[in-house]
Amino acid sequence: PAQISAPEMLSLVSQSLSLNAPLRPTPVQRAVSLQMADISAFGGIWGIEAKEAVFNAWDPEKPKDYDNFNPFERNLDGAMSDENGCFPGESRGYKVPNRPDASWAIMQEEAKKMEEIKKDPKYGLSGKPGCYSLKWQEKLGAPP
Repeated sequence: PAQISAPEMLSLVSQSLSLNAPLRPTPVQRAVSLQMADISAFGGIWGIEAKEAVFNAWDPEKPKDYDNFNPFERNLDGAMSDENGCFPGESRGYKVPNRPDASWAIMQEEAKKMEEIKKDPKYGLSGKPGCYSLKWQEKLGAPP
C-alpha cells in the first residue's frame, strides 16, 4: 500500500472537516425593531386627531404593543397613555407627550368628537389581546 505523507494527510483531514472553508460570522437573530405610533402627520402633537388615527388603526385582536393600542383606554389609576401606549408611573418608557393647545372652546369640540368615537364598537372593549393589562409590556423590549 502507498504511504500518505503527513502534509497530505493533514490536507485530506482539513478538507473533509471543511477547515479550509472561509469563516463566516454566525447569523444572529436580531431583536425585533420596536415601533411607536407615527404621529408625525399631526406635527408630533398627541391631540384628539392623532389619538383618533391611532384608535382607528388599533386591532384589539392583536397583542397590545407600542404601535397597536387604544389611546382612549385608561389604566387602573385613570391615567391616559402617551403615544407609545405607556402610562405614567406604571409603564417602562413613559414619555410626556406634546399636548395640543387647550381652551374651553377646543374642549367642547373634543367632547363632541369623543361622543362619536364612543359609538365605535371597539371603544369600550376589554379582555382582548390588544387591551390594557398590567402585564402588557412583559414580552416587549424598551419603548422606542
